[in-house]
Amino acid sequence: MFDPYTGLSLGGYDPVAYFVNGAAMAGLPDYEVVYGDTYWHFATEGNAAAFRASPAAYIPGFGGYALAAVGRGVAQPGNPTVFAIHRNRLYLFASENERQTFLADPEAMIAAAAARWPEVLKVLAY
Repeated sequence: MFDPYTGLSLGGYDPVAYFVNGAAMAGLPDYEVVYGDTYWHFATEGNAAAFRASPAAYIPGFGGYALAAVGRGVAQPGNPTVFAIHRNRLYLFASENERQTFLADPEAMIAAAAARWPEVLKVLAY
């Protein structure tokens, strides 16, 4: 998920911090990486270096869109402060309630989102 007006991904949150710190942390423009035609901000140079070395490991599943919404075929931006890591993949949610539903049966929600992701991508392409 990125802001089409600024090109900033994840609302400026550091994608590596979710894994390293277990928390959503705001990134800083001082530690900016351009990847995939978007800007990614990081809390530290070390986190930026980790991302540069392996960006696919840190980019949220389903582009950072809210997992439950994608499962319904909707491209709703995820809230970068409501997240879970499952099988070493970051997922974002629109609400804490959706996150709790995910935690109860992550595989079902991921499968539903995967099934609808191609049609969501078509909408995003317009």
